[in-house]
Amino acid sequence: METKIPQTKQEAFAQLDEMLSEEDKNELVKGDAIEFHFSLGMWIRNNWIYEQNEEDVNRLAKAFRTDFIVFDPDGLSGKIIESYQRYLKRKRV
Repeated sequence: METKIPQTKQEAFAQLDEMLSEEDKNELVKGDAIEFHFSLGMWIRNNWIYEQNEEDVNRLAKAFRTDFIVFDPDGLSGKIIESYQRYLKRKRV
């Protein structure tokens, strides 16, 4: 799967939906976001944040309503995971 930095939540969630197995999604729904810091969080940081075009990363941050006065890749990846968890939970209700 080609990785493109998502510009909206919907694009981010669509990429994660395609990338993750149902088993992975079940683990996300049951777990705490911090548990995924070194797995999914690292993938997000490596593919969507680090060494990417600053403008694209800023759009991604804005999509998740993250204030980047001080740039924090860990904070952004955590926010994305937390938002994706909420999306999965609503989708399963």
